[in-house]
Amino acid sequence: MVGASTHLGQFGYVSLHNLLASGYQGKVAATNRSRESVLEVESVASLGELPRDTYDLAFLCTPAAANEQLLQECAAIGIRAAFVTSAGYDETTDSTVADSEESAQDRLVRVAKESRVLLAGPNGQGVVSTPSNLCAQIVAPYPPAGSISIASQSGNFVSSFMNLSRASGVGIARAVSAGNAAAVDVADYVEWLSRDPATSTVLSYVEGIADGSRLRRALELSIARKPVVLMKGGASAEGARAASSHTGALASDDNVFDGLCRQLGVTRARDVDEAFDAAALFSTAPLPRGNRVAILTTAGGWGVVTSDALSNDGVLELAQLPPAVMEQLDGLLPARWSLNNPVDCAGGETRDTIPAVL
Repeated sequence: MVGASTHLGQFGYVSLHNLLASGYQGKVAATNRSRESVLEVESVASLGELPRDTYDLAFLCTPAAANEQLLQECAAIGIRAAFVTSAGYDETTDSTVADSEESAQDRLVRVAKESRVLLAGPNGQGVVSTPSNLCAQIVAPYPPAGSISIASQSGNFVSSFMNLSRASGVGIARAVSAGNAAAVDVADYVEWLSRDPATSTVLSYVEGIADGSRLRRALELSIARKPVVLMKGGASAEGARAASSHTGALASDDNVFDGLCRQLGVTRARDVDEAFDAAALFSTAPLPRGNRVAILTTAGGWGVVTSDALSNDGVLELAQLPPAVMEQLDGLLPARWSLNNPVDCAGGETRDTIPAVL
């Protein structure tokens, strides 16, 4: 934890607290320029004081101006991955920087590449891995263990999904906030998660697409392995402008994006609740063998509107019930039942007949 702090409101305190509170069993070290003890962790003044080839991840809660040197110091002691929480990079467009000049974010990426350190962020919230009891992030929610994995361009949406996980009990395996995605982006995370044995369903939020071909390829590879649920911000012109100021990414044409999801079989969600519900369903229920649906209702109107919803969606279709099934239903329901799919019990349902009809 680089930049650990004794001040309760600082990211350097909250992040270390979250790491320890999640029960992480790996080796933990902290840097603090004053060598203060933070949450009973004795800190060192610089990374150079730590033993070589001992630590895997540096979590940077430091000013942007310090980060390039810190990445070099990480490389010097064998740390090969760094998560940078600092803001003040490409998400804040500096009109004084000429096109020929190297931006602060470009310099950070170059230094990371030269130092052979994998760079996550900057301007990111953190990373969670419940199989490792790892919660390295600047906010509090830590979810129950499960098999949904999250890759999000917005850290706050990671928090929203994890809060829904805590409320529902449907657990999370991995979660990462891409931030500005300077060196590693959502496409990279989505494709990796699709190969992760701990992940059964990939849940992602994107705002802007810098390289549409890369994202398409990542989604194509991922959907062949497991379900992918995707939510996109910046669908409207106003949202696109807001997305640009949020992460510095460009927004793409929403109709093209929608067509891409339909073509590949990616489940596109319109809001946070719909996105998590879809991911929760995929992670807790077996995948259907096809697109045929039977509807069971205790009142006819609900069957009608559900049929309308299926028709409007254009993906699922009402199944034709076989004669043998119809005959069995006749023996369970009153003569006034719908004699069709949707199966309307017509008020003849009981605690015993509903399971039998299902």
